[in-house]
Order: sequence, then C-alpha cells, then structure tokens
Amino acid sequence: MTDHLLHLRTYSDPERAGEGFDVAVCKILAHGGSGQSLWFGPEGGEGELRVDIDIEVGRAALNWLADDTIGIELEPGPPITVMWSIDAPFVTVPGELARVSTATARRAVLEYVATGKRPTCVEWAPEPDLDEVLQLPAPA
Repeated sequence: MTDHLLHLRTYSDPERAGEGFDVAVCKILAHGGSGQSLWFGPEGGEGELRVDIDIEVGRAALNWLADDTIGIELEPGPPITVMWSIDAPFVTVPGELARVSTATARRAVLEYVATGKRPTCVEWAPEPDLDEVLQLPAPA
C-alpha cells in the first residue's frame, strides 16, 4: 500500500492489510478531513488498484488502473475531497466516480491482497468521460 506521502507498506496477508487500511483511512490529514488516496500493487511493482476514500462522507472511488475501470456499487452521490499526493495535495473526486461504500472499498482491498487480481466483490465499468474529472497521474 502506498499513501499520499508515498509511504510504502507491505502486507503479507489480507488481515494485516485490513488493519493497515483501517488505520490509514481514519487519520485526520492536513486538510482537516480523512479523505485520501491509496495505491495497491504487487511488491516492487506499479499500483494496480487506486482507492480514493473519505470515511466521513462514507464513499470511495475504486479505479483498476490497467484498464481505467471504476467500481460501481452506488448511484452517483456527493464528491469527496482527498489528499492525493504530496505534489497535488487536495483533489475533488466527482460523485460520478465515488460510487462504492467504504465497506466495499475495504473488501476490495482485502480481496486484491489475497488474490493479486482485480476484485470481484464489485461491478466494474468504464470510467465516465466527464469534462470536470481530473486525470490523475500514477504516483511517482
């Protein structure tokens, strides 16, 4: 797991990953909220799953980076503000992308850590082509 400050944490099993995820998403960050972006990928490899999550809003955006699909569980709702990276501290993720609950985002992370594959606990769809959606680069 890589966080917005590019801190890398390696988890050997889903239980440990879940514990690390829970600690990370509950932190209050510089913008006064807990919204942040986390990347998950194989050890030594590129991120494959990005999670933009704000537990205060109860929403998350899941993005499978290999094919730019997003996780779909809920109807579009409010946008979330996340601390995305040290270079672009605050990003507003439109509600059209933040379409999963925080519980489903956690399940997706646990499944990814267990299998190394795109999670099946959520439906995946092409990312909508919205003019206001920021195209976020991968972390450095």
